[in-house]
This record gives sequence, structure tokens and C-alpha cells, in this order.
Amino acid sequence: MALIAIDYGKSKCGYAIGSVFVAESGTIKTADLVKKIERYDTVLFGLPLSMSGNYSTQTFEVIKFALKIKNSGKKVLLLDERVTTKMAKSFEKKDDDRFSAEQLLLEYIQNPDRAIELKEYKVLESKPVFCNFAVFIEVPYDGSFSVREGIGFSKDPYIAYTLYKHGIFVYRVWKDFREAIINLEKAPEYVIMNIENRQVISELDIENLQKLILFFKVVIK
Repeated sequence: MALIAIDYGKSKCGYAIGSVFVAESGTIKTADLVKKIERYDTVLFGLPLSMSGNYSTQTFEVIKFALKIKNSGKKVLLLDERVTTKMAKSFEKKDDDRFSAEQLLLEYIQNPDRAIELKEYKVLESKPVFCNFAVFIEVPYDGSFSVREGIGFSKDPYIAYTLYKHGIFVYRVWKDFREAIINLEKAPEYVIMNIENRQVISELDIENLQKLILFFKVVIK
């Protein structure tokens, strides 16, 4: 069954449609994108990351829109678009949005395991956390939290998006996150950690870490 690949932009998007090859492609106004997507059960979005592999403001704009599509009943896939964007620039394509969408689709057809499905997560048995500064590790921001500032780490786009929405600066590259921890100007009051990631405790350079950790179990909504 054909799917539609999207290179998302604020004003216009590239799209490509196909199952074993690109059957149709073009550029469309973002305002008209939802209608274009209606016919397809699966939607593939290019995930714009910085060249270092970390998130950017554009990353979260894509995730926000992708969640809207997911909540309409579609299956949403995300695929790192750094390679396709670089290719579009190197080939000096005038319609680089369309070209990027075509390359996204072809990359998915050839390597479907590189894409991840967008899923929503929640904290199981949440409890109130009130503080000025906290560190988050693979835990989505929960309604019972009240954290004024913080930094976080998550490889999952949805978890990262929930943190970003609440003013938490979130990393995707573990090495960069660890360096940020070392260079913190203020000590965290809590380290809010997914219990599945407890093996990384030894890699964190935080004073009195064991006293600061709050473990949470994270599950799919």
C-alpha cells in the first residue's frame, strides 16, 4: 500500500507518494497538507535534526504537526532527514523540498528499519515534583510536575517534545548531554529518570546523585 512522505516546512512542504518507487511527488502549501494526507493510512515525516544529531526548533515543529496527524488516526513514521537535506543542497536542486521528500520515500523503501513510529508515552503512577531546576532522562513531562528550568536527554522524539514544550532544554546526543551536566552552573534539585535507564547512573557527574534521583516507569499511552 502506498504511503506519503513529507518534507515539512512552515509555509510549504515537499511530498512523495509510492510503495516500491516514487509514483507522484511535488510541493504543496502547508495549509493544504492535511487534505493531501487524508487518502493515506501511513505518513512518513522527515525529522530535521542538527548535523550533530541533536534536536532543533524545527524538529519540534515537525513533531507538533506529526502528532496532529497521528491523532487523526494515521500511522506516523519519522526518519532522520539529514542525509536527504544534504543531498538536495549538494545537487543544487531548485525544488529541494520535493527532492528531499522523494529521497525520504526511497530511503524508507530501501531501509524501513531506519524509521521509527511516533508513539505517545506517559508516566505510570506519577507523583508531584516541585522544584526550580531538574535533570530529566527519558521521562516525558507529566502534569504532576512543576519544574521551572532544566535540561534533559531523550532519544525518543515524543518524550523530547513534551520536555521542550515545558521549557526544558533537551539533548538527543548522550555525549553532549553529559558535557552539559558537567558544565551546569546550578545544581539540580532532582534527577527525574526512567527506571529502564538506571544503568547510566555511573556516567553522570552529579554531586549527591543517589539522593537526588526519582525513578519513574514510562509506558505507552
